Amino acid sequence: MTRSSHLNPRAVGIALLATMVAVFAVLLGTALSPSAHAQEAGAGSAAGATVGTTEGWFNGRTVTFLYTRPFFCAQPPISGAGSGCEVGADAQTAPIGNPGIPELWVVVPLGFTPPEGTLQCPVAGECVDHPHDVDLSRVLGPGTENVLLPAHSHVIDDLQGGWWKTFVVGVTSPDAWDRIVAGKSLATVRELQNQGLATPDIPSNLFVFFNVLPTPSSATTP
Repeated sequence: MTRSSHLNPRAVGIALLATMVAVFAVLLGTALSPSAHAQEAGAGSAAGATVGTTEGWFNGRTVTFLYTRPFFCAQPPISGAGSGCEVGADAQTAPIGNPGIPELWVVVPLGFTPPEGTLQCPVAGECVDHPHDVDLSRVLGPGTENVLLPAHSHVIDDLQGGWWKTFVVGVTSPDAWDRIVAGKSLATVRELQNQGLATPDIPSNLFVFFNVLPTPSSATTP
C-alpha cells in the first residue's frame, strides 16, 4: 500500500507542530483473513498479550479491532519510556520484514476533552495491547520522556490483519474532533490537516497487532 498525504507546505507543518507543543502540554497531567505479513508473524496469541477489542474508524463507519499480541517498540530511536516507545521519530526496526505493513492513525485531542463515547481508548495509559507510557520529548522537549499514552481514537484506510505501523495526529479543537467523529475516515483527517486544524502525521516506532472484525451487512453503522 502506498500512503498518500495531501498536506500544506512545510511551513504550515512547522506551525502546527509548535501549536501541538503548547496545547499537548496541557493535555498531559470474516475476522478478516490474515494478510501476508500477519501470516509471517505467526498464528495464535503471543506471550504477554491480552486478547481484547477496541473500535476504529474506516471509510465512514465504525469497525472493531481484535488484538491478540502485545505492541512492538524497538530501539533505536532511543526512548526514555519504560515501554521503549517513541513519538516523533520513525521506526528503524519493524516486527516483521514484509514492507507492506498497513498504517494506523492515532488521533489525539489537544487541550480539550471530547465526549468519552468518542474516545476509543478513553483512559490515558490504559488500552488493550497498547503501551502504558511513551516518550514525547522529541515533540514536547525535556521532561516528557516517560508520560502516559494519551486518550485517543483510531483511523485506518485499509482492511488487513496483523501488524500496523502507527502515526499520531493531534486534533486542535472540539469542532475539528466532531468532524472526525462524523466523517470516520482518513479523508476527513486529511481535510483537517490541510485546513490547519490538525497536526501533520507524527511518526513513531510503535506497532500494534490486530485484525479488523467483519461488520454484519444488516448492522447499522454507529
